[in-house]
Amino acid sequence: MADAWADYDQYKTDSALSERYYAFVTACFEQGIRAVVGSRRVPAALDVACGSGDSTAVLANYAERVEGIDLSAALIDKARARPQLKAVEFHHGDFLAHPLGGRYDLITSAWFHNFVHSEADQQRVLRKLAAALSESGAVVFLFPSDSFTSPRTGRYVARLTWRQAWYERTPRYTRGVFSFRDSPWQIMTCWQPLYLLELYSALFDLQFLDTKKLCVEGGFLDEQYLSPPFEVMYGRKRAG
Repeated sequence: MADAWADYDQYKTDSALSERYYAFVTACFEQGIRAVVGSRRVPAALDVACGSGDSTAVLANYAERVEGIDLSAALIDKARARPQLKAVEFHHGDFLAHPLGGRYDLITSAWFHNFVHSEADQQRVLRKLAAALSESGAVVFLFPSDSFTSPRTGRYVARLTWRQAWYERTPRYTRGVFSFRDSPWQIMTCWQPLYLLELYSALFDLQFLDTKKLCVEGGFLDEQYLSPPFEVMYGRKRAG
């Protein structure tokens, strides 16, 4: 079966608009990391849903040892081929099924929670993350915001050759399908950010990054004044 994500790294640079959007994603992701570790380097970090290594390259500036894991074999191969990431240990596999190699001081994920499709699996992710972290270890999560499923966002991302359609809305999530660059349609579950905050607060002390402020201050504001279609949630593991 063809890897639907094989060209995702190229998709992110298809146009100036795509590059600008993903530069904003990267800037917010890094700001979330800085919010929990400052400018220091932690001993060990894990990047979940690392893709071709864009987020991992940012994370590598803040950790002495870095691992990455992703479901896409094609993207993992591309990450392993990047010279600047030759010291990173990459794994091809499902985070929930893959055995982790130790304890980490920082675990990050970008666009991962929206591919966890059940509340039971969200609970499993929560427990596995907490078990993999050192005491007072930190997390940084980037995932769709409330505005991701709005018609305005749909019109905006269509300019990026991203198509999406939503078929199920509940108080906790909106579920639908998406495609980019005419890739095969895939399922996405956009969890309500406050639900994820409530769920993960059982084991983590968390807060949201002000992505709107960063959008304006970083010069990423679009002429449509679109609210950032993602959230960055960060914090530390609760004691005990």
